[in-house]
Amino acid sequence: MAARKKPVISRDRPRTEAKLRAAVGQVLVKGGFAALSPSAIARAAGVDKMLIYRYFQGMEGLIAAVANGPDFFPTFEEICGGDPQKLRAKPLPERSAELLGNYVGLLRARPMALELMVWELVERNQFTAIMETAREEVGLRLTREIFDDLGDPEQAGAVLAMLSAGLTYLALRQRKITWYNGINLRSDEGWAEIRRTVQALVEGVAKGAAPRNSG
Repeated sequence: MAARKKPVISRDRPRTEAKLRAAVGQVLVKGGFAALSPSAIARAAGVDKMLIYRYFQGMEGLIAAVANGPDFFPTFEEICGGDPQKLRAKPLPERSAELLGNYVGLLRARPMALELMVWELVERNQFTAIMETAREEVGLRLTREIFDDLGDPEQAGAVLAMLSAGLTYLALRQRKITWYNGINLRSDEGWAEIRRTVQALVEGVAKGAAPRNSG
């Protein structure tokens, strides 16, 4: 009988950390958050499970690294197109359309991120909370740094929440369904129309917003 292959104890920390983060996605897509365990992740990564504790101080640290890293979910810089200051300098409607267009484009290009978000809707545990908190922090930072001129902070947050939630839903929907209210969600033309609509909506909000108190 052949000896069972032993898991690898790697000396290449950056490569091993990347393998463990990737393994989280693989396990999640197949079995959801309930399937996450040190053994399952280590098996998918082909490394010793003790490295999860050595490199990430445990499962919660590993999940946080996934949630805050660039592997799956769009980062603040990515959503801003790589240059937050340049984006902030653009007129509000154009800025909004570009940022939200970047966000949706990144999600559409990352089907695994969409799969993870679907699992979040059906399972609730400490790992989903870590994922959600990381994305919430990105959203708050966008409101604070990129949309500080969109009325008062509460209004800005509400407007961005409605728009980003709607776009996220459409991105999730296009995984299985092509059409929504006459818009082809699997075509660049359909998303271009949505982007134009976002810009028009923000123009309307900006016209009706109370000016910020300059002091």
